[in-house]
Amino acid sequence: MATTSTSASLAKLRVVPLSCTRQQRRLGFIAAIATIVIWSTYFLSLRSSALSPLSVLEISLFRYVIPAALLCPLLIKRWSKITAVAWPYLLGMIAGAGLPFFLCSAIAMSYTPVAQGSTLMPGVAPFFVTAIAVLVFKQPFERYKKIGLSAILIGVLLLLANSFNQSSSQQLLGQALFLGASLLWAVFTLSARQSGLSPLETAAVITIPNALILVIYVCLNPSHSWGAGQVAIAELLSHMLIQGIIVGLLASCCYSFAISRLGAELSSALGSLTPVLASLLAFGLFAENLDPLTIFGIISTVIGVVIASGYKPSKALA
Repeated sequence: MATTSTSASLAKLRVVPLSCTRQQRRLGFIAAIATIVIWSTYFLSLRSSALSPLSVLEISLFRYVIPAALLCPLLIKRWSKITAVAWPYLLGMIAGAGLPFFLCSAIAMSYTPVAQGSTLMPGVAPFFVTAIAVLVFKQPFERYKKIGLSAILIGVLLLLANSFNQSSSQQLLGQALFLGASLLWAVFTLSARQSGLSPLETAAVITIPNALILVIYVCLNPSHSWGAGQVAIAELLSHMLIQGIIVGLLASCCYSFAISRLGAELSSALGSLTPVLASLLAFGLFAENLDPLTIFGIISTVIGVVIASGYKPSKALA
């Protein structure tokens, strides 16, 4: 019986056709732009928390427990629809945007500047999205995708060369963790695209299982050293708002909506605009230096993901 159930679930692993109206696509672009703005804030928040007494555990509690508490009624109400989704997609969403993803990005931000982190994670994700689409879903690997992925690779090598020049082993570790987070995010993007769940349902699938894991961990480790007492109330509330509501709930819904209207590859390509905004904000807020290699790496990555997505303004508005 278990084998039959597993076979039935795996049989659902096929590419679901994407069909939507012009108005829905326009809303998808608006949702993608909103996601870019939120992601930029997310990276700055991670950088700020990395420089504060708050631990990664505390930030992760804000990120998952707060939205999970709000979405529990929805999970109960939509339980039958959610559990009807093939289990590989559910697992891909839970891990791809859950604790493995968050821990990789949060720890990496302690070692890596915002400009590099915001490029390596959302910028390289389309590379992994296309690779999985070609290898797993047998999607065609057109010439424009090859050109785009080559530009992405050049951008990543430029960012890595910067660390080699500075002989920074910590930066290399941070970059490796960001690449791991990028792969996980690509898995989430494709899983959300194929699941057919609404944005709020997707957010519930992401946050509630991960929140349960965190709560169990805290209960089993009550002696954890908390840094919240060393942080001003205003700063603490800002982290809770950004991580729990804006990123944990709003960004998940916006990005899931964009995926449902634009598809996985175009949505992830638009996400590559995140490093542009995040780097400018980091330059203004944290005075982070944008050296030539980092600048060229960002430019090459952004151009590459746009080309690899096959995005053309005239095509998008047709």
